[in-house]
Amino acid sequence: MKIVGIIGIIIVVAVVLLSRGLVFAYDEITEKELKEKMAKGGVVLLDVREDDEVANCKIPESIHIPLAQVNTRFKELDPQKEIIVYCAAGVRSARASKILDGAGFKKVKNLKGGIGSWVSSGGAVVGPCK
Repeated sequence: MKIVGIIGIIIVVAVVLLSRGLVFAYDEITEKELKEKMAKGGVVLLDVREDDEVANCKIPESIHIPLAQVNTRFKELDPQKEIIVYCAAGVRSARASKILDGAGFKKVKNLKGGIGSWVSSGGAVVGPCK
């Protein structure tokens, strides 16, 4: 009976945290899955890295909105389209995904491992990526 009580408490805490936006379960996409989606078209790539990082390299046809500006510039994006968010390694893009989710975007995915994984897998880029 103790285990049932503990599970109940865990569920209540999880519901409270989710309702307050303190926990976010965003979808992730691998570089392989992204390549397949890009081949079909219709996906929006959002790069949330800083200007100097984007100047070094980026995934072709990406929209650039630095993480610090996502909160104020998300209206530049179409909430009906699938948006794949990326950064260097996936941490900032996870934060951006949470911001977009909170703004009502429901088709948001985070590129697992960021542009680093993309480059390692042979994904196309613009720039030297040094």
